[in-house]
Amino acid sequence: MANIIGISAGRKNKVTESAVKAILEGTNKPYELISLSGKLIRPCEACNGCIKTNRCVLKDDFQPIVEKLYNVDGLVFGAPTYWNHMNSKAQAFWERLCFSGSHNNVFPLAGKTGVIVSVHGTNEEQRYTLDGLKIYFADARISVAGELLVQGEYACYTCGYGNYCAVGGFIELFPLGTPITKDITPSLTNQSPGICNLPNHKRDLSESARHLGSVFSKVIDITIKQRDNFCS
Repeated sequence: MANIIGISAGRKNKVTESAVKAILEGTNKPYELISLSGKLIRPCEACNGCIKTNRCVLKDDFQPIVEKLYNVDGLVFGAPTYWNHMNSKAQAFWERLCFSGSHNNVFPLAGKTGVIVSVHGTNEEQRYTLDGLKIYFADARISVAGELLVQGEYACYTCGYGNYCAVGGFIELFPLGTPITKDITPSLTNQSPGICNLPNHKRDLSESARHLGSVFSKVIDITIKQRDNFCS
């Protein structure tokens, strides 16, 4: 069984997923990486069907994932920023997790620890998603052991019209008509490609992500030891 679960609310095989995976790899612990891409995560209906059991009653892909979280020691969760907030897939996931996991002073994920990955499209750090996820982690009683902010690629990079679209995100970074190449496409190892002479530790975040995973692993070990000592 995985000691840690990583969940990416971003697109499949894109920056959010790669950042989550790098952190997981850095833990050197068994892990499972789950992508919410293609999965059905309905929004919370506030139907109160979870009041007595602290389990969501809506039938989709949400509950099987949450059941796995009950049995692991740590969580790495990553989400992209859409219109100055986390994307709707991440929002729906956490709305249901926190609503179903808070009744009658029962918090099924209390005592677990996690890491947050926030992905944004510009050269400037945006904390909207990071701050929003911190609120959800706190409501679920999950402690935050670390965080990582990463620049991702706008969908404009692959839509076919991005470099000539006057209202897309691409023109926030490069002049209209700039050919889209791998060199100017943001990734975990190619941050802020429009900025010249960026120090390597800021350009390539893969090592930072793995280091964060290593620290996270130690935090998990300490948390488990403290829990075992308390119970003995």
